[in-house]
Amino acid sequence: SIFYLQSFTASPSRAKLQKIAYAFFLTATLLMSVNTISIFNFNPEHLISTFILISSVCWITVLAKVLFDFRMLGAFVAPLSMIILLAQFLFFAPRAPAETAAPSTLMYAHIITSVLGEAFAIIACVVAVFYLMQQRAMKNKQLDRLQAAQVPINKLNTALLSTLWIGFVLLTSGLIMGAVYSQFFLVGDRNSLMGKIIWAFGVWLWYLATLVCKN
Repeated sequence: SIFYLQSFTASPSRAKLQKIAYAFFLTATLLMSVNTISIFNFNPEHLISTFILISSVCWITVLAKVLFDFRMLGAFVAPLSMIILLAQFLFFAPRAPAETAAPSTLMYAHIITSVLGEAFAIIACVVAVFYLMQQRAMKNKQLDRLQAAQVPINKLNTALLSTLWIGFVLLTSGLIMGAVYSQFFLVGDRNSLMGKIIWAFGVWLWYLATLVCKN
């Protein structure tokens, strides 16, 4: 997803980034297909519909690239597939109860990365407000406001993109670790966590939509 998002930009390495993104996407599609077949052979009742759905969508995307050279469809399919998988792991309990104690480092890493990811979302919103204020001042030619500004607009733009990318990566990592913990180690009432999970999904989708629109 990150390589696809970067390949939207008009950089000199755009074609190379698109090839790297497609190579990762094709690898993930093959692995997902192998995983789907293995689950169907050993335990057809465990999450099989979700894996069939994602594998099918990914193969359609690959065919769109081969037949019509539709390169950027993966930019939307890759994060969509990930969010479906994470929702499956976070909202539905595993078939068997956990038999081993969860590693504390996994839980702490999940909490820290998730909280930092959401904190960067708040910082990004604040930076965006200053950016929009300076942009409006430039359009209205209010030179006195521009001269009084502490940070130039180009630096605000760099800071805004940096906070968005850092927050996106941190929150993605937190969701993945939370999915692993929830699927294999969580013992107790899962419903008590639904509010946090839905909020994290909402912030993650906000990050994704912002980066897609920006690039």
